[in-house]
Order: sequence, then structure tokens, then C-alpha cells
Amino acid sequence: MWAPVLVLSAGLSLSVALTFDGGGWLAVPMAVLGYPAGRRMTSVPLALRVFGAVLCTGLALALWRSPDPFADWLSVLFVEFSASVLPWSLGRYQRLRAEQREHERAAVAEQARLRERERIARDVHDSIGHELALIALHGGALELAADLTDEQKRAAGEVRAGAVRATHRLHDIVQVFGGAASLRPADESIDDLVRRASQAGLRVRLRHVGTAPAWSPMTRQAAHRVVQESLTNATRHAPGAPVTVTIARRDDGTRVEVVNEPAARSDGGTGTGLGLIGLAERVRLAGGRLSAGPRPDGGWAVTAVLADGTGPWRDAGPPDPAPDGRRWIAAPPLGVGLALVVVLAVLQVVTVTRTGLADDRFADLRSGLTRADVDRLLPPDDLGPAPRVLATPPRPEDASCVYYLAGDNLLDLDPDAYQLCFVDDVLVAKNRLERA
Repeated sequence: MWAPVLVLSAGLSLSVALTFDGGGWLAVPMAVLGYPAGRRMTSVPLALRVFGAVLCTGLALALWRSPDPFADWLSVLFVEFSASVLPWSLGRYQRLRAEQREHERAAVAEQARLRERERIARDVHDSIGHELALIALHGGALELAADLTDEQKRAAGEVRAGAVRATHRLHDIVQVFGGAASLRPADESIDDLVRRASQAGLRVRLRHVGTAPAWSPMTRQAAHRVVQESLTNATRHAPGAPVTVTIARRDDGTRVEVVNEPAARSDGGTGTGLGLIGLAERVRLAGGRLSAGPRPDGGWAVTAVLADGTGPWRDAGPPDPAPDGRRWIAAPPLGVGLALVVVLAVLQVVTVTRTGLADDRFADLRSGLTRADVDRLLPPDDLGPAPRVLATPPRPEDASCVYYLAGDNLLDLDPDAYQLCFVDDVLVAKNRLERA
């Protein structure tokens, strides 16, 4: 829907060739239309085609309607670039910056998810490794039992050896995924975690509502991680504030909620949010959902809803996709436009220096001077055919007239013109003409 807006923005520059004015009043509406088009349009080739089509149309109109088509075409080009291409490029640049920031935020969030998956790998190593160690221990005990046959002892030895091999392979796999040995006690419960935090000086209490949840090992690990990270954040960002951990059975599963009251004193900073991203990934992989945010009283709450049951671990589905990294840059139209500006600047310099008649020299010209005397005060070239002017003074009979730019100011983009008329190589009239 933004392509027609860009067409209108660029197309307004054609008024230079249609109405023979400078088009200065069009800059505001062209910019107002061009900037949002750059912010919203996704197709740079389409924008380039629009700008190219307008330029070609302006050239055709100038050749058809204007007595000075080259000057009008340059005016169309300048107006379109300054009032449409530049605002569009600025809007495009702002869009790319926003996409880049979003892409960076997505990359940081993905790193947090990967770190959380590493923690999951370590938890799997701890829990399954513990069970395999018990199997190996029982197998070793059976090997030493006196009331078993040799065949049974041999089978027990194979069980023990298989458990040991599985433990080593599990360790290797966890190492590949970047895991390492966990620093928390194996099979630590939430009750034990809260007790350790309380002994360390944190004002925390634990509430159980309803019966104990029947969590699978992965879900239990996720619940432990939620409470652990929430207590850490409460200690860091709300020091001295009481914390309440609630584990409640509900119809939609078991809710694990960690609430801290407003901080007694500020910690002087805010977190990066990566911990919460990791928690959300952990809970999602366990088939649950996580929410976190400030409370009306100024405190903070983290709530995880985890499914009950001891069934196999299930993935809750992929996270929200990261923004599409394919982006067009605004450099092509901006670079072309800047090159055109350079060309226009060079043409302006050449035109003024070759055909501009300084005001003081024009004042020195008097009727009756010969052509040779006048030529010493004139620039190297004249403007050629008579330019468009608002009012043409009567030409003396049998006079031939030449025209020059009025002044030699390089910044005057649309100066008036001086008319010098000669009869038999004698200056008979000079006039300042206001150009249309």
C-alpha cells in the first residue's frame, strides 16, 4: 500500500516541467510522503523503479513542453532527490536500524536459550548419571553374591559394565553440548533449596497448597530452576525484601510462584533479562509456560505453570521465530542521489562561472559603448536563446540581444537574467529580466 504513496511523493516533482516553477513549495508534502514510505516499504527495487520512472517522465515532459528542457530536467532531478529520495532514504535507514536492533535482541535471547539448554544437559547428566551409578552398584553387589550361579554373576557383571559404559557416553554427550558438572546437590528438592537460602540469610518462606505434584524428572528440574533463579534475582535486585515461594495444585497444572515484596533499598541497577529468557526456555521445553513482571505494590512475581504427570518429556513447540535477517540497504538510491547532486553542483559551478555577469560589471555598462569595450566586462559565454521571463521589454529596432545570468553567486540556483541589446555593435539597451 506504500508504493502509491512513494509514487505521489516522487511524482510531485514533475510540476517543475508541467507548471514551469521551481517546485520549492512541494518539498514539505513530498518529504511528508517520502519518509513514511521509506519506513514501511520492503522492496527497494520497486522504489528504484518508481524514482527512475519519474525521472524518465520528467525528461519527456521537459522535451515536449519546455523551451529549455535541459534546465527543467535538472530541476526535476534536484527536486525529486532532495524532497523525495532523501526523505525516503532516511526512513529506510531508520527501518534498517530498528530491524538490526531487533535482530541483535533475538540473537541475545537465542544465546540465553542455548545456555539454558546446556544447563538442562547438565541436569540430565546429574539425574540419569545418578540412576546409572545405582544400577552399576547393584550389579556389582550381585556379582559378589554367594548364592548366585556363575551364569547369573556373569549377567550381573554385564549389567554393571553396561551401566558404566552408559555413564561414560552420557558424560561425553554432555561435554559435546557444553555441559559441566552441576554445583548443586543431586536430587535437591525445592524444600531443600528454600531451606539453604533461608540459612544463608534470605527472608524466604515456602507454602504448599494441595497435594504434592507428580512431576516428571524434567519438570521437577524446571521447577527447581525457576525457584533457584527467582531467589537469586530477589537477592540481587531486592535485597532485604521478604520472598514467598508457593507451590499450588490447580486445574491447569501446578503453579510455582515466587513473589518478593518491594525492595527495602535499591540495588542501583536493572538486570539484562537473560535469566528470565533462559527460565522461559526451560519451562517451555518442559511443556509449561512462564510469566514474570512487576506487582502493583512495587514487588516482583515469577509464575510458572507446569503440567503434572510422570509421562515422557515433551517439547512445547519452537519459540517465536527470530526476525527475518534478509534486509535491503538504503545505500543504492542514496549513493546514486549523492552522485547526481555532485553532477548538479559541477554544472552549477560551470554555468555560473561561464555565463554569470557580476552585478558591479553590469552597472558599469552604459549605452553607447562599443561591442569591443563591452566584451571586456562580459563572461566567456552567454545563455544562448532567450530564457523564460515574466515580462519581456520591447526590443530596439534592428537590435540583436544576448543574455547572461544576473550575478556570479554559486548558491543562487535560479537567478534573474541580464539582457544586452546591440545595434551595429553598439550597446543600445540593457535590462534585468525576472525569470519565470
